[in-house]
Amino acid sequence: MDNCDLEKLSISGGKLQPAFEPKITDYRVTVESNVNKVRLDLVTSDCGASCRILSGDGSSTINLNEGLNRVEIEVIAEDGTTKKYSVEITKLSAKAAELSGLDMEGDFQLYPSFSTENHQYYCTVPFHYSAVTPLPKVQDKTMKVSVNKGDTSTPVPLNFGDTAMEILVCSADGSNTQLYRVVVTRELLPMAVTFSDKQNNLDYECPVSLNAFYRPIFINHSDPKHIFSRPYIEMLARRSKVDPLNECPLGENWKVTELDLDKKMSAALVKCFFAYRGCDSVMKLSELGSHSLDCPHKPTGDLDTKDVTETNWYKKYFASSSCLEIETKHILEVHNWEKRLQMTVGENRVDKLCALAQDHLKLYRQHLPKPGDMLLHEEGQSPLTSLVQATFHYASAIRLRSKEARLHFLLGLALEEQHSATEMYGLQKTADRDSDELSEAESTSLQNDILAVCKLHGFYGTPTVENQLQALDKEYHQLKDQGQSSKTDYVQTLYIWLSKKTAKDGSAAVQNEESCVHRALIKYLDAWSLSPDNWLYSLHVGRLLLLQGKSREALQHLQSGLALRPLHPGLRFFTGLALLQQEHKASEDTEKEAALFLQQGLEHFISQCCSRSPVDQDPSEPLSSVNTQFLRGLLTLGKLQQKNTLSGKAMSAEQVYHTAAVLAAQAVSQCVCRGEASAQLEWVLLDSHFALLQGLIRQPKCKPKAYSDRQSLVAKRCQALTALIRLTSIAPCQELLDMQEKVCQVAVATTPRDSHALCLLGLAQLAQYDNNPKSDRSEVTLSDACFSFQASIELEELPQSGDPPEHLSKQRWWQDKLEAEREKAAKQSTSTQGGGKEGPSHTSVAKRGACQVRGGPGQGSAASVTKAPAPPPPAHTKGGKAVPHPAKIPAARGRAGAASKPDGAAKPSSKQSTKPHLPSSKSKYDNCPNTVKTAEADPEPPVADSGTVAVSVSTRINPRSHFPRMGLARALSHSARTQDQAKELYRNVIAMAPGVHDAYIELAQLLEPSDPQAALEVYCSFILKPMAEQSFDDAFITGEIVRLLMMLELYDHPQLGPSLVAYGKVMGLSCIEKYIDILDGKFMTKLLKSVYAGIHDRPEDDKELQEFFKFKCWI
Repeated sequence: MDNCDLEKLSISGGKLQPAFEPKITDYRVTVESNVNKVRLDLVTSDCGASCRILSGDGSSTINLNEGLNRVEIEVIAEDGTTKKYSVEITKLSAKAAELSGLDMEGDFQLYPSFSTENHQYYCTVPFHYSAVTPLPKVQDKTMKVSVNKGDTSTPVPLNFGDTAMEILVCSADGSNTQLYRVVVTRELLPMAVTFSDKQNNLDYECPVSLNAFYRPIFINHSDPKHIFSRPYIEMLARRSKVDPLNECPLGENWKVTELDLDKKMSAALVKCFFAYRGCDSVMKLSELGSHSLDCPHKPTGDLDTKDVTETNWYKKYFASSSCLEIETKHILEVHNWEKRLQMTVGENRVDKLCALAQDHLKLYRQHLPKPGDMLLHEEGQSPLTSLVQATFHYASAIRLRSKEARLHFLLGLALEEQHSATEMYGLQKTADRDSDELSEAESTSLQNDILAVCKLHGFYGTPTVENQLQALDKEYHQLKDQGQSSKTDYVQTLYIWLSKKTAKDGSAAVQNEESCVHRALIKYLDAWSLSPDNWLYSLHVGRLLLLQGKSREALQHLQSGLALRPLHPGLRFFTGLALLQQEHKASEDTEKEAALFLQQGLEHFISQCCSRSPVDQDPSEPLSSVNTQFLRGLLTLGKLQQKNTLSGKAMSAEQVYHTAAVLAAQAVSQCVCRGEASAQLEWVLLDSHFALLQGLIRQPKCKPKAYSDRQSLVAKRCQALTALIRLTSIAPCQELLDMQEKVCQVAVATTPRDSHALCLLGLAQLAQYDNNPKSDRSEVTLSDACFSFQASIELEELPQSGDPPEHLSKQRWWQDKLEAEREKAAKQSTSTQGGGKEGPSHTSVAKRGACQVRGGPGQGSAASVTKAPAPPPPAHTKGGKAVPHPAKIPAARGRAGAASKPDGAAKPSSKQSTKPHLPSSKSKYDNCPNTVKTAEADPEPPVADSGTVAVSVSTRINPRSHFPRMGLARALSHSARTQDQAKELYRNVIAMAPGVHDAYIELAQLLEPSDPQAALEVYCSFILKPMAEQSFDDAFITGEIVRLLMMLELYDHPQLGPSLVAYGKVMGLSCIEKYIDILDGKFMTKLLKSVYAGIHDRPEDDKELQEFFKFKCWI
């Protein structure tokens, strides 16, 4: 009687949303633009009930207008009860052109999630996908959709890196279109690429990874184009906003995506990575990923047990009744830090605690970046929180079952992963950040004390780590001889702190009892002590002991584990490393055994990466691309393969070093912070570069064309390695200074008339002089630096072909090189090896500890190499820190880590005059040396005096640049007799590049001792940017203007007020308080009121300012 429901409601030409149910009264439906009318089909639940359509003429056929059409249906029961149903019918416009949905075949996620109004998307697919099909959806089937001007069902072939998909939607009437763009990125291929065409290897090589460009980008306005793989140039740009190859500032919109280059490169032919195993396949680069999965020559992972059981150590300790005695003595105990991790409330079931820990670890790993990407997370949602929670749960489980070895091991893994999270990705708890701010201040204090000790022992400026340790060692023994025990303890503390701070192989972290990785070792030892026959515990104890420098003890654990699990590639790899790090020199058989184990570990890693359905990496697997110990093991394998230790199906030394460079570049690009982990990975990258460069030089001579191509590659790699050294985050040390100078020498020997290469050589030589100005070779080094800069200047606007410049021929290293070649020719030597040092030995590569640290000289701008120490007079301030008054030698304000200038300057050798011919600065100058002019090419490659064929660069003209003049000015400023020439050069730099702050500052510092008024005029000539755009460098100059004006008591000078305002706005009022007090005492109230008004961007008659002025008695 009272049933007023519909039993059926349907509509022609469309589908109801939601699906019909009698209880639901509101519905929506969308119909295509060509549907002009629809018919409603209605049936009541009660045959005695009736229904009627309230819209239009009441007919069940509804005429539609474009847009929204609302239809109401009233159902009347037998007793008169009524119920209304509503249907909103949307007729699509024939002019509409939009997608209603967009997916990718394979369920690859779009970023951001699809929205009709958003027209730009990104998508990432595995590296082995060579094509992908987009799945666009439209509500109106009469709309036309095309993908890259083709059919939507056709798979889109993918480039090696990025591929742009353009999805064009055309309205039903053809009057409108809308373009949707999807950039599909293939994940980075974890292997080195070799093109079939040698020219392609040169053209498509990324300067950072030495691998094929990945998602190539060129730096806008660079000429010739400076092209990099996107992850690596973005990493370098985060460090310094300059072009790495010519150090010009990066302007706005400096990144230009090279999709056409990506497409062209993807079509080039490459060789299979497993060619060394017999694969002779050649395919397009875009097909290499899919081929690597199915290559029949890919390592299967099937290892031979006899590789282990036939070794001498296995037969001696494990194949007979005798056993290997392990020296480790460990007592299981609960440490205070472990007690703090243990939760006092909550879950009391071990299985549940472990499950919760696994959930937190899974959540953390979901945020880890893919190779080549960075870790991103929302503010306040750090993945570290999940990782810390996992350690809490494992520690609580241990409290409940302290004798269960597995729990100790799992906590160790979580702690080690926490170390990686903080070191690589910069993840920290708030409390840790606050602690780090305090420790940074403490570190600065300790570093200042170390520099003070260095000055006492003749090491001025900012000495390298080796010299700092040497000075501390001398001070320690002197104080010890004098019986000053309290001071010796402090010096010893400084020595230990510096050693740990600068260690580059991870040993410092293991030795630091407060670090997570040291605590992880403790937990691994706890697990091993409870279950000494577990191979997994032996592996992790052994590798961390190896990192700690306890190689003999580590080898015992690793061999014990390998005897239990002879087929495990990780155990083989680290056993191989340990065999080479023993105190006694490894025999030829031991080297061969170690090389085999190392290669098997590398092949296992590559096989795991080349999997069609890669699973999440086992956290207990130490063969990882972000594990420095693993990467340094590859360098060790490369060194062994230089001697052809392994034959047959073995990688060449070049391929091993190339692989190490690729993996290290990927890992460095993922490092968010520039800390210990970043420095360690950078060392692997630099060592790989250097070893590959040395390999090129050692190759035998060949036909002129092939030799010229090789030399072109040498020149390119020298330029790349020099850029990486100068932008490194590693602390200065002698080893890297030597590497930098050697690379620059190779570059000059390859292209002796390249002005930029000569300038970089001069900077490297000047850094060597600054590092040790009192060495036996300091005068020669400084003289050579001057000659390099002069040669660079004199070659400007001249072709890069021809004979070496005269100033190069005067340099000692060049003369030594020619003499060695003459002696070699005289002896009719058959050796074809190139000059230079060999790659790093396996012992030095794998066992560099706290005292074998490395650092980066001359980082940052090419014009920023040196910096003078603070002289005795009172210091003024820059950026809130003390900055010395200028001495006779100006302070070169280089970027952090730059080599330093000493207080005392040795004069250049009198035998070789360094007096330059000062160049004119009248011609128009391009601020950046990146524009290369061309001249006619010579028919034959030029021959240098050394008898070697130089790179054919006859079509290039050296550009003018202020960089060599800046370097020469700094070199000449070391001697009082050449400082006038240095001043003139600084003026040339200012005329050529008026925006270079250092030129004004260093010139003013030279002038101030004798003529402070002239120094003031130099500062005042600097053209400042608008107030809102001024930087800290600008503030330094305005601060100097204020300081000099106040010192000269020029209170009415027109620059005083504006400079006070500019300095105060950037640095804060606290930096000018002392000047305010002086001016207040001189009753300069008018000036003071204008300064305060300018700093606060308010008029002087502002009400609040007027109250303040009254308080100060200025009105």
